[in-house]
Amino acid sequence: MPDPTRSTVDAVATFMGGADTELLSSEQKGFICSVRMLENEMREATFSGEQVKASVAELFPPAVLFGPEIATLPCAHRELRKWLDGHGANLQQHSSHRVVMTLATSLYVDTEDRVAATQLASDLIAAGRRLSGGGAAPLPSSSGQRDEAPSTTNDRLAHNIAMRFRDGSCKFSGNLGEAWMEYVAEYQQVARDYDLNQMQRFQYMHNILSGDAKRYYLDKVQGYATSFTQAVDMISTEYNSIVRQNRVKNYLSSYRMSSLMRDGVSEAAALEQTYKTITKLAPQVPRSHQGDAHKVEFLRNAVVGSPWATEPLSRIATHGLTFQQLYGELEAALHLHKEARLAVAHANSSSSRPLTTQDVPGILFSGQGRYARPVTNSSAFTNKRPGGVYRAGRGNPLAIMGCFNCDDPAHTMKDCPQPINAVRAAERKLDYYAKKKTGKPAASAILFQLCSQVDAMEIAGENTSASDDAGTTHDANADDERRLFEALMSTSAGGDGSDAAVVDTEAKADFVMED
Repeated sequence: MPDPTRSTVDAVATFMGGADTELLSSEQKGFICSVRMLENEMREATFSGEQVKASVAELFPPAVLFGPEIATLPCAHRELRKWLDGHGANLQQHSSHRVVMTLATSLYVDTEDRVAATQLASDLIAAGRRLSGGGAAPLPSSSGQRDEAPSTTNDRLAHNIAMRFRDGSCKFSGNLGEAWMEYVAEYQQVARDYDLNQMQRFQYMHNILSGDAKRYYLDKVQGYATSFTQAVDMISTEYNSIVRQNRVKNYLSSYRMSSLMRDGVSEAAALEQTYKTITKLAPQVPRSHQGDAHKVEFLRNAVVGSPWATEPLSRIATHGLTFQQLYGELEAALHLHKEARLAVAHANSSSSRPLTTQDVPGILFSGQGRYARPVTNSSAFTNKRPGGVYRAGRGNPLAIMGCFNCDDPAHTMKDCPQPINAVRAAERKLDYYAKKKTGKPAASAILFQLCSQVDAMEIAGENTSASDDAGTTHDANADDERRLFEALMSTSAGGDGSDAAVVDTEAKADFVMED
């Protein structure tokens, strides 16, 4: 009757049979080959569980089994524990549920070896925690003592990889809007930039993961995968399952461009983002919905209801539009709709407001530019009519007002046959200029002061002797007009350059009295 404590070697698979030894270091190859040689010996002679543990403890002292080379070999300790249990070793699970602690406390019988193995296993656990945080962690040296600092090259490499993926947008978290293989492709490009081998790619793979995806990697992938390719496949299988594929399909079927516009995104930007989302998530839907026709349907459902999209969508069935063609026609229709809306708004605004002088093109004279202002108050444009009557120039604003003294539009104040009333003329002139150019509140105040001064002078004139002759009265009126003219000149000098020059010229032309 066979001993139940003995194992049947033929029923157990070869130790780490899937590992590619060409990619391993010499010490890692020696570890795998030593266990396989022990398997060959066990085929010739039956070993008990205790004998298997003693043979492994003799082959691999604590400094070797928990050294840096074996520690960087993925799943080496986990595979060794499974191999020992398969050969009847029956290792007792440590309370921390750590494989390295289970090996350290159950494999070695000697007390010193057990203490050394426990210390090295604790260092490995601490180093693994720091490594999961995104940086390179120091591993115990082959002498059993902890290194003071990691290798400068490895430390710099780990830091550079972590910095390349420090942004949260560069990490895969497992959300519906993320495609796992896009993040893998970007990581592969960075790995080629730094010339990483397969083991280093697997070692630094945690930098492209975050959230639920990183927790799944630490719990289900890091301790079981033996290569970078296997780890990628395990994550792809988890985050591209049938359930997830149906969720992505339902997400794209219910995707609406209007939801983006409610968040403040413009129509053009929302259409572009919809196109990119469908393009990125289409490979994640079930195979039955990965054709171009389904992408056309996703895009149609996203934009249906928009007035500008009606005509392009109506040509899907009649013209057999592809996904790219439909997006191009939708983009062109949106651009045309935007131009038409702007044109209608411009036409409505032009028809609703009254016609102003800015809507009428100015008169262009010889030597002027396209947007030049016409020359005003120029003698070159003042022509003399037959009979000796002067016609005001085209740019003379006084030709519109006429005479400020008698309100006769046929002549100006200079040619007025009526006696000059300086106060009335000044009031009318200032009122005219106030209407012509608004925004000068000082004109009304100056007019009030001038009128007050003239009224005071008239009252004073009434109290004078009645013996004053007509010449004296004429001289007094001339003095009043001169003072009024000087006041007006000082007022116009405070304005801007061009308008002030016009006021000066017109004032001089109207107030100069001919004898």
